[in-house]
Amino acid sequence: MTPTTPSVLVVDDNEELAENIAEILSDIGVRVTVARDATEALEVFDQCEWSLVVTDMRMPKIDGLELLKLLKDRRPSTPILVMTGFADPDTIANAQRSGAYGVLNKPIDLDDLISLVERIADAKTPVLIVEDDIALCGNLIEILSEQRGILPHPATNLALARQLAAQIDFGLVLLDLRLPDGDGLSLARELRHRADGSLRPMILMSGYPEELDRAHTDECDLTVLTKPFAVPRLVERLRQLMPNNVP
Repeated sequence: MTPTTPSVLVVDDNEELAENIAEILSDIGVRVTVARDATEALEVFDQCEWSLVVTDMRMPKIDGLELLKLLKDRRPSTPILVMTGFADPDTIANAQRSGAYGVLNKPIDLDDLISLVERIADAKTPVLIVEDDIALCGNLIEILSEQRGILPHPATNLALARQLAAQIDFGLVLLDLRLPDGDGLSLARELRHRADGSLRPMILMSGYPEELDRAHTDECDLTVLTKPFAVPRLVERLRQLMPNNVP
């Protein structure tokens, strides 16, 4: 674990499960707070900077998806995992469109949860993923999570991407050029320059030739991967752009 103690907020109306998760995470040095429902979670959320929020999907009054949206409105930079025993494609898609880091199937594999919490706690370099294809976005989160020190922040639209970028100084941006609410290349131009004047590393993605032509001739001269691309090619580019993070 990092010298700074990671903090996790667990939200579930199943108190036995929530306390079990809290006990196991506490044993590895995580500071855990349990909320029995969304209302209680909202009351404690602003009390500190959370390393991670883990919330159940099915809860009374305010469900996990609505809580996810409310928390992302308050602090988009906080990674949020959604737990559900009903992980149908619509549930997963709705959670990811709202900015979920991932969806965990119940019963929870606690070893996987511990590994994930440790990776998030150790991550120092935030990376923005902007991709509206839910399956690809999930794959990219998984690929980047496996790289040492990288914490992916997913956004399936420009609005959420801008909201995240306003709060986080991303070490790299991985960006689809064609998005449902606008032009990815325009966002690339917005995010290319850091506040100190340096250039932010970027990898653009597209499966459309006309988008590729625009990107290759753009003044920003950005790296473009043609969809579909192989995982080793993406990792190679990450290694070139982020040599201190990718082994």
